[in-house]
Amino acid sequence: MKNRLFIAFMFVIIICLTTFINPIYAENVTINNKEVVNQNEPGTVTIYLVRHGKTILNQNDRAQGWADGPLTPSGEDLVIGVGRGLADVSFVAAYSSDSGRAIQTAKLILTENHTKAKGLQPIENKGIREVYFGEFEGEKMSVLWRLAADHMQMGNEGEFFKKSDNPYKVLINTLSCLDKSGEAESYQELTDRAYKGFKEIAEQAYQNGGGDILVVSHGITINAILEKIDANKVSGEIVKNGSVSKLTFDGTGWRIQEVNEMKYAE
Repeated sequence: MKNRLFIAFMFVIIICLTTFINPIYAENVTINNKEVVNQNEPGTVTIYLVRHGKTILNQNDRAQGWADGPLTPSGEDLVIGVGRGLADVSFVAAYSSDSGRAIQTAKLILTENHTKAKGLQPIENKGIREVYFGEFEGEKMSVLWRLAADHMQMGNEGEFFKKSDNPYKVLINTLSCLDKSGEAESYQELTDRAYKGFKEIAEQAYQNGGGDILVVSHGITINAILEKIDANKVSGEIVKNGSVSKLTFDGTGWRIQEVNEMKYAE
């Protein structure tokens, strides 16, 4: 009888100690007058990857990589529509690139949210900013396609789309070679940088317990990220402004559920 009582007593002590020292099982506790916020167990992450709304530079067909422009009124309206389409998604975190157009887009989406996510502030991640065009920043896209076509001995922009599954990859690599400053990114440099930043976001969210995450990025960057995960899911066209691509991450692998969806803006 004494042995049973002793075993039961020790069991209670162990449970109490585990609860105190293991934040996964404990309630928030106060140590040295500071509240310790506990981590959750790792969990599956669902990412809503959104391209920013249309900007003034988009509207004028200008190369907009690290250069930045504000959303146009119609671009704002589109993003507000996306926010309404995602209004019932209880985001546990929100991220954007460090470009103003992405931050503006994320904030507009969160403003329309009907859950506690409405109060979130986007966390900036420079890894998921747009490709850097170097000396070609702000140039007319039609001029860049012509320069690339001449360099590749192609007749026009249309030939890029006929002869390549990923015409933007060819364009970016060609411009990287033509850039006299030597600063324009290659498509591989973009992919490595963007995927690293995107994966960091997913892994952090996974370790924090998972849930729904909002991520706002850019057209060519989103294509590069999706292609890295599953090239079969990506077409040669750039994803549209305000489009949503939906992915899940379980700590080891990815699943792309939707690509370039505009239904959330309806």
